[in-house]
Amino acid sequence: MKYIGLILCTALLLSETTANVVSDETTGKKDYRVSGQIGKGQLGNISQITMGSNDTLYALESNGKVSGFDADGERVTLIETGMENTTAIAVSGEGNIHVFSTLTKTKKVKVGARMREVKMPIGVECGTFDPTGKPLGKKVLNNLKSAKAARFIDGKLAVADLSARAVVLMDAESGEEIGRIDKGLRLCCGIFDFCEGPDNTIAISNLGAFKLQRFDLEGKLVSEFGKRGRGLEDFQGCCNPVSAGYLPDGQILTVEKDPTRIKIYDAEGKNPKQIDGVEELVKGCSFIPVAIDSKGTVYLAANTKGYIVKCVQ
Repeated sequence: MKYIGLILCTALLLSETTANVVSDETTGKKDYRVSGQIGKGQLGNISQITMGSNDTLYALESNGKVSGFDADGERVTLIETGMENTTAIAVSGEGNIHVFSTLTKTKKVKVGARMREVKMPIGVECGTFDPTGKPLGKKVLNNLKSAKAARFIDGKLAVADLSARAVVLMDAESGEEIGRIDKGLRLCCGIFDFCEGPDNTIAISNLGAFKLQRFDLEGKLVSEFGKRGRGLEDFQGCCNPVSAGYLPDGQILTVEKDPTRIKIYDAEGKNPKQIDGVEELVKGCSFIPVAIDSKGTVYLAANTKGYIVKCVQ
């Protein structure tokens, strides 16, 4: 009888395991793995990365160069913008590439007993290029002092202004300001990033508050999750997450630095799971840009190392 019971228990366990596998296949959710590096030997210091049309991955370097990579990691575009101190990039629905440069002025300030020269942000220049790299024009956005990230959301241009601690919404053509999101933002380490959320919302990585917060375009808080802690469901360190993105199925990917930790939460910001095998991408309190294509492929920039890590399902 003992042997019969053991056989029945084993059969039951096998049946449950099979059922779980079928359930996972039915949902279509699979684990992520690191599949390689992109741009190594071609890129310098990376300021930001973003997705363009046809899942082209664009990488912006701080020296003004823009590289476009196809899904196989081959560089298909190289744009010499001629701009300096380039910090943000956004691709419009028409495929035009907008590059943002933070303009600065040197100012003497007293630090302790010494006078030092520091560069103070005074404005933002936006250069626009077509998908082939042809310049379409430049303009200064006087309502901004700095630009850390930029996105086109519902036809509007949104820019993260670190100096103002606000995401500034503008008319894409005129650059005229039409709104700001600045409630309760606690930024840290010179990092300020956001992504597009569901229903034309803006999800801000409020790293000083250890939260990912989603706002509508009127500035109303729609949802939030996160708290400081050491558990997998928490955000660690002095301030995190530094960036985030929504997967095509609605799951949420968050990026933490010091140490590097990449997690995927469900659409409610619960039940996180860490992506294994991602190396330490940066040292200390540094930014890690992220981009996600239409198939759910994840790209993470090791910005000071000059390459991009690709993660696939």
